Amino acid sequence: MRPETETARSALTFAPERAVVEPRHGIHTAVSPDRPQVYAHVVAAGETLLSIASNFGIAPQTIAVNNGISDSAALRPGQSLVIPPFDAAIHVMTPGDSIAGLAARYGVEADALRDLNRIGSDDAALGDPPMLLIPVPDARYPGFRLHLSEPPRVLAPRLRWPTDGVITQLYSPAHQGVDIAAPYGTPIVASDAGTVSAVGWKGPGGLAVCIYQDWGLETCAYHTSAVYVEVGERVSAGQRIAAIGTSGETTGPHVHWEARTNGALVDPLTYAPTVTKPVVGGATGSP
Repeated sequence: MRPETETARSALTFAPERAVVEPRHGIHTAVSPDRPQVYAHVVAAGETLLSIASNFGIAPQTIAVNNGISDSAALRPGQSLVIPPFDAAIHVMTPGDSIAGLAARYGVEADALRDLNRIGSDDAALGDPPMLLIPVPDARYPGFRLHLSEPPRVLAPRLRWPTDGVITQLYSPAHQGVDIAAPYGTPIVASDAGTVSAVGWKGPGGLAVCIYQDWGLETCAYHTSAVYVEVGERVSAGQRIAAIGTSGETTGPHVHWEARTNGALVDPLTYAPTVTKPVVGGATGSP
């Protein structure tokens, strides 16, 4: 398995003082003649799709699409997974496939695909079985949607603000979210990379959209005027997912920003950047 142990990580981050040595010749990076390695991983008890993806530094969609998983709850202890070294599709060539055709399908350059897989211009030397790694940097695989029916665990706190605006109400036992006011139609963005877990009308919250971040937190935006993503879709950090609106019960255009861990509501400011945003009084709606 590729991820380092905690001891190995500590060794890698330890940087004692040392003398500076000037090289006599210029240093250059050599290109390895070997093809990128595909890893094998056996699911251990307690592991989830999101925790495994985090350990390997790739998106959960990458593991799911390469192992025929459409629902996160389908993962089982003892299950064997194939895992690429980066966000990529593992494709076994079949009669009729071509490098050019696959490159066009995934939006990459054919020559770059050959270089990555260390094959010649004649598409030879693909190995046995004839396998390709096709990079998909944003982990948006054509036609693939991942259903997250198993609540993930929070692995690490990191969130960006969902919109530019003014905080009008903070999290409290009576108001379990943060209200951020902004002009009608102002973009609402994904707080981090993840998967759309819900879209639709949520009672007094109006039109809402929820995202499961890759590291385990679910965030939701309420009172939107429009939603630009669909359930199961992969989104990137900062991607526009909705627009500020007045749907549901509200006194003005704003977003009610919620966060959940394992189904329990928590204060999203616990995970937000330490940037001071002004708070002006008054509720703007519920939720």
